[in-house]
Amino acid sequence: MAHGVLTIVGMTRLPASLLTSLLLLGACVGAEDELSPDDGFDDSSEDGGGKADGSDVDTVHRFTDRQLFPEGGAFDPTDSSFYVGSLRHGTITKVDALGRETVFYAGGEAGRLTLGMQVDAARRQLWVCTTNNSLGRIWIFDLATGTRSANIDLAPANPEASCNDVLLDTDGTALVSDRENPFIYKIDSARRVSVWATDPLLKGKLVSLNSMAFTPDRSAVLTAPYLQPALIRISVANPRDVRKVALSGDMFMDGFNLLNGPDDLVMHGNQLIVAFGSSIKRITPTDASWTRARVKSTRTIGGVTALVQNGDDLYGINGQSVRFALMVPPAPFQIFEIDTAKLR
Repeated sequence: MAHGVLTIVGMTRLPASLLTSLLLLGACVGAEDELSPDDGFDDSSEDGGGKADGSDVDTVHRFTDRQLFPEGGAFDPTDSSFYVGSLRHGTITKVDALGRETVFYAGGEAGRLTLGMQVDAARRQLWVCTTNNSLGRIWIFDLATGTRSANIDLAPANPEASCNDVLLDTDGTALVSDRENPFIYKIDSARRVSVWATDPLLKGKLVSLNSMAFTPDRSAVLTAPYLQPALIRISVANPRDVRKVALSGDMFMDGFNLLNGPDDLVMHGNQLIVAFGSSIKRITPTDASWTRARVKSTRTIGGVTALVQNGDDLYGINGQSVRFALMVPPAPFQIFEIDTAKLR
């Protein structure tokens, strides 16, 4: 732990003075207390939003583990199963097509977090970002056998490398975001790790990068620091070309929920969908190169930490990372369907 800084998941490296105030606030809130719409605890507003317990959304699965805190998730179209990580346990949980919830990988040593993940459907692999004491690794699992086939250390690229999410390319390579440092790493087909991009724009003021997505023509990668929120574009042909996307329309933040940053990004058709705690952002480019875009917001249930896509179907996972960080008892965790036709 650095002097004057306390590291917590999702919102790493918050100043100790700010975190102390938030923890005191959290201590005053009980499991059944009514939280105001804009208190930073992931709950959505009453103005068109969902209830904090998720009772008014189309629930696909409600988790039985009340301490799971599933920060990331992925979907395997071959056997129609969801996979989620855990901030509390450092494990991987599988939810099969019949809704059966099982531990896919136990892992779970002290300090272990399992975060962003993605399925390589063509190669039947599950890639998982995991950290222990903030140091990052990438696990690769064979989905046919359930065995872990690779355990990749990111340290050769950066001795202090952390990670938050993974973005797979069609050639079997991957990009990895760093939540604590202004780096995106590349893992090549030989499983060698290198720095793919670095720039001051990739460094958040409080928390750095979270998720990533390719633009539809795969000419650029879009990513976002968590706090202070911003949308960043990186050229695939020239990763030194890093620029902030000029946004118009709604604010690129979660109302007055100041602890809720952009937690996950997925490209849905020609639009970028961003999970923002208690709101879903639909971002549409206003030029062909994704240097300018327009934001529209739709309120949803609180605590959304992951978006999972299966073809045209889009799902949200309310992993409630803010409640985990502030030690506030969670509402039930669930996977729910997002009707993109109803997004603003």
